[in-house]
Amino acid sequence: MKTSATPPASTFCKHWPRAIAILWVCAFLAFSLPATADTPSDSVATPSLTASLLTCAPGDESYELYGHTALRIRESGGGADVVYNYGFFNFKRPHFVWHFILGETDYTLRAMTWEHFLTLYTGEGRWIDEQILDLSPEEVSRLAQALEINRQEAMYEDWTYRYNYLTDNCTTRAIDQIRQALDGSLVLPEAQAVTYREALHRYTEGHPWTQMGNDMLLGAGCDQPVYAEGQLFLPIEAENLLNEARVKRADGSLRPLVKATVRVADLPEKPADTRWPPMVYALALLVITLAVTAYEKTRRTTLWAYDTLLLTLQGLAGCIIAFMVCFSQHPTVDSNLLVSWLNPLPLFFLIPVTHALRHNLPSRWLWAEAAMLCIFFILAALQTQQFPPETYVLALCLLIRAAWHLRNAYTHR
Repeated sequence: MKTSATPPASTFCKHWPRAIAILWVCAFLAFSLPATADTPSDSVATPSLTASLLTCAPGDESYELYGHTALRIRESGGGADVVYNYGFFNFKRPHFVWHFILGETDYTLRAMTWEHFLTLYTGEGRWIDEQILDLSPEEVSRLAQALEINRQEAMYEDWTYRYNYLTDNCTTRAIDQIRQALDGSLVLPEAQAVTYREALHRYTEGHPWTQMGNDMLLGAGCDQPVYAEGQLFLPIEAENLLNEARVKRADGSLRPLVKATVRVADLPEKPADTRWPPMVYALALLVITLAVTAYEKTRRTTLWAYDTLLLTLQGLAGCIIAFMVCFSQHPTVDSNLLVSWLNPLPLFFLIPVTHALRHNLPSRWLWAEAAMLCIFFILAALQTQQFPPETYVLALCLLIRAAWHLRNAYTHR
């Protein structure tokens, strides 16, 4: 009798659990081992982010003399490389010039590619420094997410912020975003106290006309001393301070904020303004004033048209200063003590003063003029505000003429 090759049913049933277990092991090895060898892990597949603070050299325009700041977020492996710029404003806004004069300039955030940003600023002949921030992946992710949300708001919801060149500008906005992304607090190094005006003068030193214009508009509030925190509004000062800044963790330990600083575009410094400075013209006016006064003394006459011209110019300039003091929202402008003599009052007493000069009569308005000028010199002596040097010369011209005419009027009575 032939033996059957098929095992009995009882034998098969006895070993089927072992067979199924072997099949499961083989299936696991077949599907898991190739996947482990060929598929990168999540940490490799997800690109890492790097955050940098960009500082640009001063430009040619008056509003570019202080430099510029932006934030750069880039992905590893040739991914996205975006620059976020809080210094964008729209020249085409209706009545832009009027709003700018009133200090109602609204800035917003715009993003551009790194290549575009680099081409834009190097095309203007401006160097660029990049401070690579020493942030954890979580901190960089928070910073990138906040910037992207802000960009979407600016693009689709017309988000803006009211620009303040001393406390809220493209530099302070960028630093505020870095602060909010940190796991800890930002600790700045100690800095020598300077006034806002002194800090601004570092960048307008080679541009005397811009410096005089700024100083004639900025009031006594600009002469208050500020330390490291108050100097962050200037891009290059912020760069220097952040190079030494530390991040204080919750446990009290410190770590540097900046990993490295690299000049990614090195270009020559901008030349200084070669025009004659305003002091030359102020001194020329003083010479003319002295010459006119000497001529009147010699000829025993009165060149009243010259005084009419001076009072007219004083009153017109005073209208500008008084308007800015009363209506402009620009910082510190409302505390401008130049209004003590640069005000519209000379226009109101222009006609009676001219009449008195033509007839060699005393005028109470000349006393008012002399009083305003004396108050200005007293304020200057008290150092309540740092006035432009040119204004001393101009005020002296007016005081010489007022004193001369008052002397003549009371001498010949």
